Amino acid sequence: MAQLTMGGAGAASTIDINPDDMTHIANELLAIAKEFEETIKPEIKKLKDNKYLTKGQAKKSMDKVPKANERVMELEDQYNMAASVVFDVLQTMIDADQEIAEKIIAALEI
Repeated sequence: MAQLTMGGAGAASTIDINPDDMTHIANELLAIAKEFEETIKPEIKKLKDNKYLTKGQAKKSMDKVPKANERVMELEDQYNMAASVVFDVLQTMIDADQEIAEKIIAALEI
């Protein structure tokens, strides 16, 4: 368990961070990023390239698909930002404690 003591405009407090939990979160975020790269992006590209509906009443509904695809890809950006924060925390933990660093490196298999 890593601890960070913080002081502020009131009293000091301690935050306990479990490196096992952080590496689990990091691995999950990496899996999600891989899913976006290998599955979601190619399928969205296929949808963008598909011009099967050019006329009729359903065309108006299909005009919303590009916006929906953009929103899905915004999720990728959010997951990447979350991963960046988690990896910053892990790097801070690695820099602060060699024993924790070894556990993190082993858990991330790097």
